[in-house]
Formats: sequence, structure tokens, C-alpha cells
Amino acid sequence: MMTTIFEIRARIIELYGRVEYLLIPLFRFMVAFLLLLLINSRIGFREELTNTLLCVIIALICALVPSGFIAGIITVVILAHLYTLSLESMVIAGVIFLLMYLLFFRFSPKDSIVVLLMPLAMVCRLHYAVPVVAGLLFTPGAAVGCAFSIIAVNYLSYIGQNTALLRNAEIGEKTIENFRIIIDAFMHNREMWITAVAFAAAVIVVYFIRRLETAHSWTIAICAGNVTELIILLLGDMNYDINMDFGKVFIGVVLSVIVELIVEFFCFMVDYTRQETVQFEDDDYYYYVKAIPKVAVSAPVRTVKTISFSGGGGARRTFAGFGPGKEDTGGES
Repeated sequence: MMTTIFEIRARIIELYGRVEYLLIPLFRFMVAFLLLLLINSRIGFREELTNTLLCVIIALICALVPSGFIAGIITVVILAHLYTLSLESMVIAGVIFLLMYLLFFRFSPKDSIVVLLMPLAMVCRLHYAVPVVAGLLFTPGAAVGCAFSIIAVNYLSYIGQNTALLRNAEIGEKTIENFRIIIDAFMHNREMWITAVAFAAAVIVVYFIRRLETAHSWTIAICAGNVTELIILLLGDMNYDINMDFGKVFIGVVLSVIVELIVEFFCFMVDYTRQETVQFEDDDYYYYVKAIPKVAVSAPVRTVKTISFSGGGGARRTFAGFGPGKEDTGGES
């Protein structure tokens, strides 16, 4: 059974290697397009940008650029929508995105896919998997991206829920009042801050545990990351009485663990039973190296068996099969 599973894994990885040049642009297109649809459904204040054809064109452009540029394009779209609503909502969003670019994209631009996937994962209730997977695959800088993506999503959610309060306020006392209302609501959103801290901590815990030399470090890191999220969320709920729905949290964590184990299966699968320790030296040092082979299953070899019959008109039959077969010649019929 396990051999069959590993054979399927090897074939999937081989197939991905062949069509990677197509799958990566397709993945970028789908992420950008779904993000645009999500933005339009929540804060689609500028009607021109909600046009489906325009969304497809923007997504096609995103398919041809790195993920950091995709984040920049999505940011421009968000700011355009917010400017149509009100100046103050756009200014505060601009400050949030500016801080995110200065603290995250400048130092970890390759991890920007984390920021793009978080809003989509929240829709599917798989956002608890994002920090754990980020810790498994990326650098500790992804902790900043996870935290800022939670902050940005919650801010846009607040704007979408208070559209009537903020719409088309004239510049003056009303603008200052709206600034105060938005900042107060933003700063007192304890659930948002606790979730941001939990996700950032999970990235760091997972990253450092999965780099340990201990056996099954990736599996241990996955467990530790999810436990870290749950503990911080639970402590935050107990201390600040934010009344989080831990039933939904638990379901989200369970679903996220499935995603995390799938990532581990495809990205990190080694055979600890074949662990070896190698010792060698040079003029200055002795070296002790622990080597653990990756799980590899050889694909079955297709062979052809040919059976010839010398009698009866020299009939010749060919059979195809799998295995290390050899050519067999039969006697007279």
C-alpha cells in the first residue's frame, strides 16, 4: 500500500516538473483573479474595477510577474476602491500597506505569496495552515507577512461593514472624526491583534523546530505550530474576554493540519530507518555527518516478451508487461 502511495507521489512530482512552466503562471493567475473577486465582493466601491473582463486582464498581467509585483497591483486596486469610498479610509490603508512593504517585502520579497494566500485561506477557514506552511517552506520573515495580512484583512472587513458611516465625507471636521473612529476601532480590535501575534509566533516556532537535527522534525514542527496558535488564542481569549468561537477555531485547525501533512508529504519525506552517520577528515578537522536518504520508489519498467512459434506458418505473438522480463522463445507447437 505505502509503495503504491509513494509511486503516485513520485509520478505527481515528475509530472509537475514537466509542466511547471505552465502551472506557476496559472497559479498566479488564479490567486490574483480570486483576490480581485473577493475584493470586489467586500469593498467594490469603484464600479469600473468590478468589471469581470478587467479583472481577467489584471489577473493575466499578474500571471507574468513575480508575487511581489502581484501584491503591489492588488494594493493599487484596493486603494482605488477605498478612495472612491472616502479619503480617510484610503489614507489609513495606505499607511498599513506602506509599513508592510517596509518591514516585510523589503527583507523577504520571496515570501510575499503568504500575504496573497491568507485572505483566500480565511474564506476557506484554512488560514491556520498558512503560518505553519510558511514556517516549513519559507524564512522567519514570513511571520511579519502573516501578521500584516491578518491586520489588512480585518481592516478591510471593518471598512466593508461601516460603509454608510464613511461614504463620501467632506473634508473637514467629519473627516477628522472618521479618522478617530477608524483608528479607535482598529486599535481596540483585540481579536485581530491576538491572531496576528499567534500566527507570527507559529511561523517562528515551526521554522526553528523544522531545522533541528532530531528525527521527524517536520512533523514535530507542525504539531508545535498548531499548538502555539491554539495556546496564544486561548490565553488571549481568557485575558481579554473576546469570546472567540473555539468550535470554529478547532475545526479550522483540524482542516489546516490535513493541508500541512499534505505539504510535508510532498516536500519532505525521508526514510529514518536508513539513517547513516559518516565520518571523514581533512588536514584541520574531523567531520561527522548524519545522512538520511529521501524516500524513493523506482518506477516499474515496462518490458516486452516475444514468443515465437517456428511451426504453423511462423506465428509470432507479443506480450507487454511490467518487470525485468526477458525475451523467451518457445518450441514447436
